[in-house]
Parts: sequence; structure tokens; C-alpha cells
Amino acid sequence: MDEFEKDLQRLEEITRQLQSGEVGIEKSMELYAEGVKLADMLGKRLNTYKSKSEILEKEVEQS
Repeated sequence: MDEFEKDLQRLEEITRQLQSGEVGIEKSMELYAEGVKLADMLGKRLNTYKSKSEILEKEVEQS
């Protein structure tokens, strides 16, 4: 499992914990902050992957 998949899995775990309502307000705030950071990092990585795939597609079209 690569880093992207691990981070995505962690974000899903955080989401489940927050939706369960079983954690207190302090823990919820910590989880929320961690989730926001993970979502931002994952979004940036997705944009990078998208850019790379677009470059590859153009290269294939030109050959």
C-alpha cells in the first residue's frame, strides 16, 4: 500500500469516528484538524497525478 492509500484510509477512519459521535469534543477537534490536513494533501497529490496523466496523454497523442 502506498502513502496515498494509507492517507486516504486514515481519512476514512477519521470520518467514521467523527460520524459515530462516540468521541468527545476535544478529540473531535483533533480529528477534524488532522482530517483537513490529510484532505488537503490528498487533493494536492491528486492534482499532481492529474497533471502527470495529462502530460502523458499529450505525449501519446503526439507520437
